[in-house]
Amino acid sequence: MSKELVYSVGSTFPPLTPGLVRLYSMRFCPYSHRVRLVLAEKNIPHEIVNINPKKRPEWYSDIHPAGLIPCIQFEDGKIVYESVITTEYLDAVYPDKKLISTEPYERAKQQMLVDSFQRVVALLFKALKFKDPEAFNEICKILDHYEKVLSDSFFGGSNVGFTDLMIWPWFERFRSLKSLLNNELDKDRFPKLTAWIKNMTLLDCVKKTSVRQDHLIVFTKQSLTSPEPDYDIGLEKPKEEETPATKEEPKPSTE
Repeated sequence: MSKELVYSVGSTFPPLTPGLVRLYSMRFCPYSHRVRLVLAEKNIPHEIVNINPKKRPEWYSDIHPAGLIPCIQFEDGKIVYESVITTEYLDAVYPDKKLISTEPYERAKQQMLVDSFQRVVALLFKALKFKDPEAFNEICKILDHYEKVLSDSFFGGSNVGFTDLMIWPWFERFRSLKSLLNNELDKDRFPKLTAWIKNMTLLDCVKKTSVRQDHLIVFTKQSLTSPEPDYDIGLEKPKEEETPATKEEPKPSTE
């Protein structure tokens, strides 16, 4: 049975592992993906517990009052949630490989790029959910600005930084657009972003946290049409125990 399987209603709380940060996540959640990237890039020892967001385990409400993901928990009792806040916290308490600039204006520019990217997130959902071609056109107009301001290998300069890791999960999902929307980013229109995407795919943190495209495409289709998509796509699942109803009924005695 895979350790990545989601915990759902009726499950038992898994004890914390000493010395590890715990991330409550879901394999296909882009916001959780943000935190997984940060944990991997900063080499923070951690474990992941995946949560079924539709059928959350009862014990999870004691950890996150709204039951949302991502959320990190420490063995000393500290709990932090929301992907950007979590990233900022991890960058502060694990100062090696700083992701967020300490220079006020550079920090502000990083934060503005991350904040404005929420418009892309909303438009991507609209494009996928309603098959709206204009939504994809609007995404490209917003990305024109990111193409303009990208002046190095990464938005963080010569090394990956806060902006790169906060927006990457959606660029990873852009790769499925050709299959889902018959659309893709124009390499001629976005030459710097195209080079940035290649640079990102070479990073160890991206390789370690990447979502298989075939699984992502299936999950995306399910999540747009089904109230309960399969959060465990591609994982080995435990065999269902034989229930009394499936057992052969004893034949009545003829004696």
